[in-house]
Amino acid sequence: MDAKKRLDWLDVSKAIGVYLVILGHLVMFNYHTFRFIFAFHMPFFFVAAGYVWKWNDKFGGYIKKISKNYLFPYFIVSVLGLVQCILLPMAGRNIGNLMRPEVLERSFYEGLPSYSFFGSAWFLLAMFWAQLFFWVMMWLAKRFKKYIVVLAWIVLVLFAVFSKDIFSFIPIFERLPWKLDSALMATVFMGIGYLLKKVKMIGSGKAIIAGILSLAGAFITWLFGCKWNYYVNLCDCAYAKEYNYFIAAIAGSVMLFGLGQLLCKIKLLQYAGRNTLIIFLAHESIYVLVIYLVNMLFHQSLAGQSMPLNGWSIGVSLATFGLAILLVYVIEQIKKQSKKVFQN
Repeated sequence: MDAKKRLDWLDVSKAIGVYLVILGHLVMFNYHTFRFIFAFHMPFFFVAAGYVWKWNDKFGGYIKKISKNYLFPYFIVSVLGLVQCILLPMAGRNIGNLMRPEVLERSFYEGLPSYSFFGSAWFLLAMFWAQLFFWVMMWLAKRFKKYIVVLAWIVLVLFAVFSKDIFSFIPIFERLPWKLDSALMATVFMGIGYLLKKVKMIGSGKAIIAGILSLAGAFITWLFGCKWNYYVNLCDCAYAKEYNYFIAAIAGSVMLFGLGQLLCKIKLLQYAGRNTLIIFLAHESIYVLVIYLVNMLFHQSLAGQSMPLNGWSIGVSLATFGLAILLVYVIEQIKKQSKKVFQN
């Protein structure tokens, strides 16, 4: 989206969303907080992608665009992960561990490079395929009758929900490669975002409506995502009670849309929201460094993913969020200086 046409409130929503990703990865063993955040935190980014999606008649140009935005960066990040394993080994993230069959499976078949601090790169593959699948669905909508399109969406939803069961006969690792299975569900959420754009109330900008959306969304997410559901994770194609998962994911996305409108004037969040992809990819390596420094300076024994929801986890997550924003700024300045050098 052109920077001049960006929706500030949506950028702020994305900034809040990526902060919750950071916090969620720190408190994964905290029952209630984990379930609440994971009920919607990744679906939201696909809902947001659907909200701003625009039709492109030129399929070749569209493929080129999404490859540049998601597919190529995945390979770059994966290579960086390999370099990190070789040059900066840490705990289980080292070249020796990389040779284990299960690590190779997750890294090069499932599209989850968990051998490095870039495990979040799976999102790039899922977004690439989701953008492609969604284009196909919209192409069908433009060329066929409504009942054909509805049938296609029903089939897509069924494949998304039951992907693990449907494709379990595949002899290689029982998962579709390159996050194709996660992308099926991600495409469904893009469709939901596309539909939500037609609900004028969502982006009205009225504070009272935004407040109601935030409160109602939070309550429904807690009810269907935390109280009435179990472990869910889009990356793992784990949806527990699927109908509850859909309700919680939509409610959580609406909650973030509402919060984004309430906080839309905060420039720092606008800036972070415009750069959520870099923050998302870098946050794991940053919070590992933050936790290391906190443990050393304050004589703590904090560990990522097993922290309770308290002052330490909030502090580490905020520090990680702030350093990730600083990293984005540094990268931007390097790019600007590089352009000046080449122009001269």
